[in-house]
Amino acid sequence: MFKKTTLTVLMACVAALVLNSCASSSKKESIAATAPAPAVASQPAKPVEFNCKFVEGGWSADDWKLVKSPRFPQRGAWVQEADHIRNRVPEGYAPKDIAAMDDNAKVTARKLLQGKLNPETYCAMVMKDPVTGNLEFSATMAFDYLMAPELVIANEIGAVEDGYPEFREHWEIVLFNEGVNVWHHEIRDGKPFWRKASFVRVPFEANKPYKVTATIRFTAKYPELTIVCADPAQPDVPLAKFGCMLPTLSKTFSAGVIACEGINMFYDFSAKSIK
Repeated sequence: MFKKTTLTVLMACVAALVLNSCASSSKKESIAATAPAPAVASQPAKPVEFNCKFVEGGWSADDWKLVKSPRFPQRGAWVQEADHIRNRVPEGYAPKDIAAMDDNAKVTARKLLQGKLNPETYCAMVMKDPVTGNLEFSATMAFDYLMAPELVIANEIGAVEDGYPEFREHWEIVLFNEGVNVWHHEIRDGKPFWRKASFVRVPFEANKPYKVTATIRFTAKYPELTIVCADPAQPDVPLAKFGCMLPTLSKTFSAGVIACEGINMFYDFSAKSIK
């Protein structure tokens, strides 16, 4: 009886040890599987130095990414002209079509492009690769009637169901006949929302190129945006200069151009990292 009882106890002890060992091994494997990977030292941001002229052969679409607006279903496109690119507009409203109209019809057509037909004039693109840190970028641009070629600064870019890029939070630096506006666009409660972040009032002429430059600096408190608009023939003589803070701008962002609310022309683009 004693031997049988002793044997039973010994077998129970062995079983307990085996189960405990398996549980311990499983726990170790579980910990190993969920343990975070060792931290990898971040690499310094690669300096940006980019220049192009929007003449045939002077730029490549491969350097850019087209982006749609969350406000409109349309996906824009660029039209190559002799010394610039312009946004695609509805059939019958191209510059050559408007040039053939009488004065009253020209005004009507241009007002339609600015208003009812605006969604079909929208075209935006950003540099293919996001940039990090302080940046100066510019474009020489013009408008046919009253508005509204733009520089754009965008936080992380989203996408629609088929993967086509779509803006989320972004800032538009808008040139028009009465000055320059900065519009801050966001998505709130699933819907596009925008407000004016800054502006300057200076008269600008239609069909005259202007160089608009945006400088972004990440300060100890907030990122700062400074905007300068000048005649390309005298780039160091500002026609307008102003700025604002961009508190929600991420350290890595995208930069590019937008055309909308009429026929807009872009002649060149440049971007460079700064200290």
